[in-house]
Amino acid sequence: MRRYLAACDAGGTMTDVILVDEEGNSVVGKAPTTPHDESIGYMESMIEAMDYMGIPKEQQGTFGKQLETSIYTGTSMLNCVINMSGYKTGLITTRGFEDITAQGRGKQTFIGLQWSEITHMQYRKHRTPLVPRKLTRGVTERIDMFGNIAIPMYEHDVEQAARELIVDEQCESIAIVFLQSYINDQHEQRAGEIVRRVMTEASRDIPIELSCLVAPTAREISRANSTIVQAYASDPARKQLFRIEDELKKMGYQSSLKTVLGYGGVTNIRYPRLFEAAMSGPIGGLMGARYLGSVIGENNIVCSDVGGTSFDAGVISSGVLPIDREPGFQNMYVNAPMLGITSIGAGTGTYIRVDPATNRIKLGPDSAGGTPGPTFMETGNTTPTINDCNLLLGILDENNYLGGKVKVNKEVSYRLFKQKVADPLKMDVYDAAEVCLELLNVMMREHLTQNLMIGYDLRDYTLLGYGGGGPLHLLPYAGDNPYKAVCTVPWAGGFSAWGGACMDYAHRRHKSITAMIAPQMSTKEKLASVAPVVEIWSTLRSELFKELVDEGFAPEQIELQPVAYVRYYGQLEDLEVSSPVERLDSQEDLDTLLAAFDDLYTKLFTLAAKPDHGTYSITEVAVVAKVATVKPKLIEQPLAAKEPPASACQGTRQLYRNGAWQDADIFKMENLLPGNEMDGLAVIQASNTTLFVPPEWHVKIDKYNIYWMTRKGEA
Repeated sequence: MRRYLAACDAGGTMTDVILVDEEGNSVVGKAPTTPHDESIGYMESMIEAMDYMGIPKEQQGTFGKQLETSIYTGTSMLNCVINMSGYKTGLITTRGFEDITAQGRGKQTFIGLQWSEITHMQYRKHRTPLVPRKLTRGVTERIDMFGNIAIPMYEHDVEQAARELIVDEQCESIAIVFLQSYINDQHEQRAGEIVRRVMTEASRDIPIELSCLVAPTAREISRANSTIVQAYASDPARKQLFRIEDELKKMGYQSSLKTVLGYGGVTNIRYPRLFEAAMSGPIGGLMGARYLGSVIGENNIVCSDVGGTSFDAGVISSGVLPIDREPGFQNMYVNAPMLGITSIGAGTGTYIRVDPATNRIKLGPDSAGGTPGPTFMETGNTTPTINDCNLLLGILDENNYLGGKVKVNKEVSYRLFKQKVADPLKMDVYDAAEVCLELLNVMMREHLTQNLMIGYDLRDYTLLGYGGGGPLHLLPYAGDNPYKAVCTVPWAGGFSAWGGACMDYAHRRHKSITAMIAPQMSTKEKLASVAPVVEIWSTLRSELFKELVDEGFAPEQIELQPVAYVRYYGQLEDLEVSSPVERLDSQEDLDTLLAAFDDLYTKLFTLAAKPDHGTYSITEVAVVAKVATVKPKLIEQPLAAKEPPASACQGTRQLYRNGAWQDADIFKMENLLPGNEMDGLAVIQASNTTLFVPPEWHVKIDKYNIYWMTRKGEA
């Protein structure tokens, strides 16, 4: 019986499932995302992927028996927070800090905004707190910044707060967040015991989350946000995941469903800190890009993911994935390690409107999503989208949208775009559509060059485009920027799902710390300063090792990697350093760790940033526990002739470009071969994506079936 791996990326618009067989061959199935029940979109995508893989219909009902692993990333927790549909959550916190979530932080009001918006206060708004003030209770207690008990905890305060929230208010979950609990968790742990006793006495069974367990790191508001999100949204999100697992078990799947954590690890959906998976959607793309780069020898990659609702981008430098330990999530900062990804509301489903006050085009930031989708799908949306423009201009094939599975009506796009965009602008329909498309491409181009790539030399980086709309917009948003190379892959439409299959099973734990290493210190003083690092590493190793053994892994499968976050004293940013040594028991061990930091620093930053003195600061430590998994393979293939085979050539189609209709060569991506080359103007279309090649570009397919684009006349 052949074995398969399935990985899924359920975005805001489309749900992608990639199936990988034992030889590393893969296919992608796509279907609209169904937020009300994500198992529906998942199974539709899975069935399409099984069809592409050649699994007979009569065997699909028991296909789960052949699945080695199934990995899922979705939007259930994100939707829960967006829609404010989570549990009724009560917050117990240090007295005097009851407004901690309502006040938040000033910078939370402009997460994701451009500078032009940040400077205008009318754009900056505090989000509605997940826990209203009336469900917050203060408790008299205080632990100081060194972990000493300054004020003992008043246990009767905790009991009263618990009875009011659990019995009187009928809260469905409780979050406990005390100041400095990441240093000394004594008060939080005792408060948790009291709340559980009250819950038992009230014959209730609800989640109780402690910040010292959820996010034992500095930055109080972010720690509070993390704990509240865990209490508010993790259980409702888990119910969506259980639905998907149930559907798989009906097919004979014998394992548990896995999901992806924000820092690029795979874990069981029963993982207790599920809030770490809240932002897992774009993670697969970066993990897939690093794996792709390791095979083809590219260590500097600009990752760009065009979906239906957003444009997500990240940078891999020297093979290092950036980690953001305090990412923005729904206008909150949370202490949940996440790969460094920046997003803007720009995708193929982005709404197009004309501002009646200024009579100017306004793109998004909202989107039609997968349901109702662009107007041409005739599923309820009457606001034109970017994909309506792609269809009107001839770039998308009206007979091949999602491989022809979804029927489209071009006349609907024309009528609504004319009525709502072109006529108000007093423009020709096709000219207006081209302007809208170029505006979106400019937004993406500027996001890469003016936000993401500040301080980087583009000539050192390869631009990789993926996502359902990535190849469609890749070359227009690459523009004239001097990237080292520009590329995409035939499985771009399911690249994030493919990236999910490239990850190891991994958990990680973080804890804040302060350790200083100055050159004038003696060896004894230096080792005393870093002694807490060794102690925390040891504790976290034990916790993670037991956690993975309890999940069924053999001890010899588990790899434990200690991590330190190091900076030069006086600088504001630290770097994640995978420690080359297990402990710091000698000056040699410490020198080895600091040398690894110095080496990484010089790879990522200009030498002018490096200070002359050698004083270091360790601000946080972590341990990563990994179990290696079977990954898809990039199969090296023999090169065919430059001329594409006749089966790949589908004639020409009229495209509207630069104010005129022009003939474009049309190719079927599935029939193209490694070694084939094509010139623009061309459209290379597949069932899950479309690569648009402007006239000034040339395409060459390499031995790994990667599409490399260069401007004509360039090497």
